[in-house]
Amino acid sequence: MRHFRLGMGLVATTCAFAIGAAPALAHEFIASREGATHGVSETEQVFKFGAFKIKCQKASAKGKVAAGASSTYATEIKFTKCLTSAFVGGTKHEIFLGTKWLTPLAVEYHANGFVETGSELEEVEGKAVLKGGTAVLKINTGRTSEFEKSECHLSWPEQTIPLKAEKAPEGEYSSATYSNATQPHLVNKTFPEGLQHYIVISNSFKGIKYEFEGEPCEEWGKEEGPEGGGGTYFGSFPQILGMGNLEYQ
Repeated sequence: MRHFRLGMGLVATTCAFAIGAAPALAHEFIASREGATHGVSETEQVFKFGAFKIKCQKASAKGKVAAGASSTYATEIKFTKCLTSAFVGGTKHEIFLGTKWLTPLAVEYHANGFVETGSELEEVEGKAVLKGGTAVLKINTGRTSEFEKSECHLSWPEQTIPLKAEKAPEGEYSSATYSNATQPHLVNKTFPEGLQHYIVISNSFKGIKYEFEGEPCEEWGKEEGPEGGGGTYFGSFPQILGMGNLEYQ
C-alpha cells in the first residue's frame, strides 16, 4: 500500500493489486419458454456399487422449466434394459443378474457442476425442483435353496454429490458437465434458423452413498456391510424443451 500527500493537507491512499486471472463467470441454464423437457439416450449408463456393476442401455429423462435463466435444472431419470454383473463370493466366477429400477432417479443439477439426488420432483413456480426421497433398484439374485425368489434391494438415499458442495455450494465441480447441441426444426418464429437448441448432460458421479437390503447382497460378493460410500455413475443424455430452446451459458 502506498500513500501520497495532496494539497490542503489531505492524504490519498492507493493500493496495488496483483493482476491475475478474472474470476469465472457464473453459468446458467436458459429456457426460451416455460414447458416440459424430455430426452432419451441409448448410450450405456454405468453404475458401480461395491461388488455390483450395473449397466443400463437406456435412460429416459423428463422435467419442467420456467422461462428465463436459472442456476439449477431438475429432471427425473428412468433407467431401463439393465443388467448387473458380480463375482460370486469373491471368486473369479462372474455372474449376470437381472436388474430393475423400482423408482426413477431424480436429480437437481447445478450450473457449477454439483448435483443433489433423490427420487421425487415437485413443481414450483413453473419448473421442476427436487423434493427428496430414496431411489431403489432391485437385483434378482436367482433362487434360494428352498427355490424361493431371491432379491437384493439397493437404496440410493437423497444426497449432495460431491459432499463438499454442501459447505461450499459456490465452488466449481465436475460431477456433471453440460454441452449445447442442435437438431433440425421447421423454420418458424421460435426457430428462425431452422435449428432447435438443447443441452446434453454428462454425469460423472463419485462417492455415492448407498445401502444394501437383503442377505443375497452378501451372498453375491458384498463385503463392506449394509452401507457403502464409494458408488459411481457415468452416463449422458439429452434434455430438450418442447417447442422451445434450452441452453447452457
